[in-house]
Amino acid sequence: MTIVLKRLSDRRVMQFWDGDHVLAERMSKDARDPQPKQNCCKRNGHLWDLAAVYGVGASWEQSMPVAVLFDGPVVDVKEKIIEALTLKE
Repeated sequence: MTIVLKRLSDRRVMQFWDGDHVLAERMSKDARDPQPKQNCCKRNGHLWDLAAVYGVGASWEQSMPVAVLFDGPVVDVKEKIIEALTLKE
C-alpha cells in the first residue's frame, strides 16, 4: 500500500500509475458537464495526482462517466474525497 492510499483507507479507493498518460489523456478528453472542473492537476499538459469519485453504479462504457468529484492534488482534497464517498454509500 502506498502512502497516498494510507491517507484514504477505504476499500473503494484505488490508485493508478499512468506512466504513459493513456488514462490521463482519456479522462481529459471525456470530461464534460455536469462534471466538476478540476482546479489543478496538469503537468506537462497531462492530468496528474487527480482524484475522481464516481456515483454508485457508474460504468465506463464508450466514454468516462461523469464524476462527482474530479480534482486534486489528492493530499489537498482528502476531505472532499471522504465527503463524496460518504454521500455515495
